[in-house]
Amino acid sequence: MEEKKYELIPYITFGGNCEEALNFYANVLGGTFKIWTRYDHPAMNAPEAYRDKVLHARLQFNGLAIYASDIFPGKEAKKNSGDVSLSLTFPDSETAQKVFDQLAEGGQVGVPFGKQFWGEWHGNLTDKYGVKWMVNC
Repeated sequence: MEEKKYELIPYITFGGNCEEALNFYANVLGGTFKIWTRYDHPAMNAPEAYRDKVLHARLQFNGLAIYASDIFPGKEAKKNSGDVSLSLTFPDSETAQKVFDQLAEGGQVGVPFGKQFWGEWHGNLTDKYGVKWMVNC
């Protein structure tokens, strides 16, 4: 009997700039994304100005995935809900440094990327979209 495999896919919500953020992440991580649906379906009853926003999308890179959407208009994003960070591990410090630097542009670095006291390479930051990242090697 074949064992069922679980898949954990982070789901990030944005306040109207999901497509911009996914373009940024696809560029930084060397991935692609597909917008499956927007708020333009009549059943969503979204305001005209919000109909081009993302209802559901998937970013894929290096065998990994992240789902994302814009929150429904009028709803407020919960800040620090569960205080989650996305942790990426790279096989070499050069690639990790490059990704860290790109994610940090316009954001805030918590721990600069470098060799840490425990002997591994690590850095963490909050990017310009408010998403927390840990970059490791």
